[in-house]
Amino acid sequence: MKTHLILSYAILVLTIIAFLLTAAALCTPAWQVVYAREIRQWVQSGLWLSCQTRPNGMYSCTYTFSHDDFNTYFSDEVSGFRTPSFYPWQRTLFHIYLISQAFAMLSLISFCVSVSRKESKLPNILRTVFLVLAAVIAFGCLIAFAVYSYMVEYRFFHVSVSGIYEKHRGYSWYIALTGAFVYLVAIILSVINVLMQARDSSATMSRQNINSSLQSDFFEYQYHPNRSMESFEDRFAMRTLPPIPRQEKKTTMF
Repeated sequence: MKTHLILSYAILVLTIIAFLLTAAALCTPAWQVVYAREIRQWVQSGLWLSCQTRPNGMYSCTYTFSHDDFNTYFSDEVSGFRTPSFYPWQRTLFHIYLISQAFAMLSLISFCVSVSRKESKLPNILRTVFLVLAAVIAFGCLIAFAVYSYMVEYRFFHVSVSGIYEKHRGYSWYIALTGAFVYLVAIILSVINVLMQARDSSATMSRQNINSSLQSDFFEYQYHPNRSMESFEDRFAMRTLPPIPRQEKKTTMF
């Protein structure tokens, strides 16, 4: 029982850590980072947030949530002379990542239900399923971002005709990657916990069946004392012993 409790709280802590790491990655803009020497600025491009450092040290950010804001930053006037702050696939990945976070929240809710209903296996199974969905979506978004950010049209930052700089993956992507791996560790522990709970429940049921069988035999013998004990012994042993083989006399021929 203590092992189940330790595993459950370990899964809870890992899920919270992965959730917070993923949330921190989504809230920071450094998914793609580039230093434009021509304008002496650090440019950070996130899934919904884009920030720049001015030469005088000022730090300015732009964001987009709605489709109207997105069209403003991706207009033909802006993209004609410099790289736009946002692309359609970034906004799509951000929304898909929110679905992953929602599954992680459902996993935490399932843990709360499993604490109140210790005998039920369904909350632990649902917790594992929600963790798997959250991890699969998170890894899928990370792979999609790696593929898109490596494409030529999204890989370089254009300042002018001659000022073209290559973007690199920043710390936000690596934070999200760490959170996805923490989800993976939580899934492994959750599967082990479910298997251990299934094994213990089957062992408990078998012990209960043996105890109920012994109790029924005892009460039957108590209310029917005239019956022979052989039948009760046979039922307890689940089967009768085979009869003793007869010894056959050997005859010798002269």
